This record gives sequence, C-alpha cells and structure tokens, in this order.
Amino acid sequence: MACTNQSALEYIRSARLHLVGRLKSLSVIVENLYMQKVFSEEEVSKIQTQADDFDKKRKILDFVINKGEAACYTLLWIIDMTRQRTLERPAPLPENVDLGSPQNNFDLHHWISCFSFREDTEMDVTCLKGI
Repeated sequence: MACTNQSALEYIRSARLHLVGRLKSLSVIVENLYMQKVFSEEEVSKIQTQADDFDKKRKILDFVINKGEAACYTLLWIIDMTRQRTLERPAPLPENVDLGSPQNNFDLHHWISCFSFREDTEMDVTCLKGI
C-alpha cells in the first residue's frame, strides 16, 4: 500500500471492514471523539447501548462517516495518536496462506501511517486518552 492523499472519508470507507474487525479500546476512541466535539452525549449513549463490540464499531464508523470529512479526519487522527491501544496487529500468517490476498495481510498500523495528516494547530492533543 502506497502512502496516499485520499480524503479521510474515502480512507475510512475503504478500510471499514478491517476497522470493524480489528479496532479495540473503543472507549478510548469514543471518549476522544466526544472530547473533540465530533459526538454528542446522545450519540455516545447510543454507541454504549450496542450489544457487542462489533455493533459498537459499526455504529462509531457509521456516525463518523455520516458526519463527513472533518469527523473522519478527527477519527483518523485519534487512531493515529492512540494506535498502540486502538489498533490490533494481524495475527502471523500460516505458511500456506496466499500473501496476495488483501484480507490476510492488512496491517492497520501500516494503514494509518500511510494517511497524509496535515499539520493541525486546532487539534487538542491534551484531550487524548490512552496514549
């Protein structure tokens, strides 16, 4: 995967399946999205009432995608800043797996490092939890 200048919205959409499968520490993500004023209290409550983590991840991504480019950029920024807690590394591959298959070797740590972040003086890094 080459580094990209894709929009944040398209970047998240293109990796949605992987994010739903491997995001972790959802409370860190949700709390930071709330502190950055991406989510309202009502949205946080709706996420927290989801039955399982997969439903929570889907709801987080749906809310962010529906809010557009700025919300998606903020989510990517939070994931980047908290990646040690929020991104799961893929399991080592067995020897007989087709390495050409994108499902088998997608590394979210590499994925987030390829997003082109702009220098942003408005982001409040003191809000980030879980670094």
